[in-house]
Amino acid sequence: MNQGKAGVFNWGLLATTLAVGSVGIVNLYSACRGAEVNLVGYQVLWLGFGVGLALVLNVMDYRIFDQMAYWILVVVLFLLLSVLLFGRVVNGAQRWIQLGVINIQPSELAKIAIVMAVAKYFSDESSWPENGYTILELVKPASFLYPTGAVGALILFWERIEIGQWRFVLLAICLVWAAASFIRALQIGRTTLHDLLSPVMLVLLPAILVLRQPDLGTALVLFAIAGTMILFVKVRRFSVVMVMAVLSVMTVFLLVAASSQSLEILEPHQKKRIMAFFYPESASRDDRFQAHQSEITVGSGGTWGKGWGASTQIQFKFLPEQRTDFVFPVWAEEWGFAGGLFSLTLFWLWLALSVNAASSAREKFGALVGVGCVAMIFWHIVINIGMVVGLLPVVGMTLPLWSYGGSSVIVTMTAVGFLMSISSRRHAI
Repeated sequence: MNQGKAGVFNWGLLATTLAVGSVGIVNLYSACRGAEVNLVGYQVLWLGFGVGLALVLNVMDYRIFDQMAYWILVVVLFLLLSVLLFGRVVNGAQRWIQLGVINIQPSELAKIAIVMAVAKYFSDESSWPENGYTILELVKPASFLYPTGAVGALILFWERIEIGQWRFVLLAICLVWAAASFIRALQIGRTTLHDLLSPVMLVLLPAILVLRQPDLGTALVLFAIAGTMILFVKVRRFSVVMVMAVLSVMTVFLLVAASSQSLEILEPHQKKRIMAFFYPESASRDDRFQAHQSEITVGSGGTWGKGWGASTQIQFKFLPEQRTDFVFPVWAEEWGFAGGLFSLTLFWLWLALSVNAASSAREKFGALVGVGCVAMIFWHIVINIGMVVGLLPVVGMTLPLWSYGGSSVIVTMTAVGFLMSISSRRHAI
């Protein structure tokens, strides 16, 4: 394998990324009016640092991360555990680790960790099945890591499981299951790391920890990223149908959990948001406040908008979280339908150039890393914009390079750096 220097620099991807980030900063400046601290200044610093990081990754050969992938995931899992033990609580969510003046959000880092780990898993496969993977091949239900993880999940969610002393029975069953699976693995000789791991397991580990924070939106994105990568590798049609059936059942279960007073799987605000989306006619004004105000803001821009800095929803403080999850409605109100179309075109161009960079990979690991990075950016854009215009339920989801947040910017620029590195080595063998 040629580990030589980078080839042709991908100026188009870098320029489009800077264009997206610059438009985002212009919009954030308007959204941050009245803020006590200079959030725009911090965002510029984070974007500048992110560009530097992307350039460093471009110079580096992305293939060196093949051997680091699982270790990166282990470090992120440790950080996610640290959040639950020592994390900072903001608005009822425990998602940040404070290091001096810097707040780190490990759930953002989990996205890159998932991309690396899933890419590592499939690149280590001697060959991909010609007809695609089956569910059993993707899940590997016999691995003793499942019952071991179940024990950990029980401990994490112990106080939320309202079944009294039956919790101890459930814990005992999981412990016996783990011991039996371990003994069976020794008997058949399947004890290598690759034999024990599975793509589903790799995403379940961080997703459970993220759900505990709680952060439903990020957990869904982790599954979306991994799912996109798995579909790229190829899955049998019957297995896809089965997965769709399982997702349908899970959606129904989610609705039941949201409407139930006894099931404490979801946080109260998550229940309200889900019920408000599916049953808006019966939702209270407070339950639909965020979604309703967002839709009003988007619609009030008309065709050409009210002009930069003229957002009445910001002036009268109607729009919540206008600097983070709901930053796009600010743009829509001030620049109207025309501005919204322009921004969507810019995002589309960014994604198109990212796909082009990912498609230039010449080996498995690079191709999968590229697909994962594009999937991460794509799902963030789709879910965020779908959420703020009322097409999807309200979940915590940032808009890449537009929403304020250092961790989000750095992770996005890391993905761009990997795509640039892949593109620069398109001729490497």
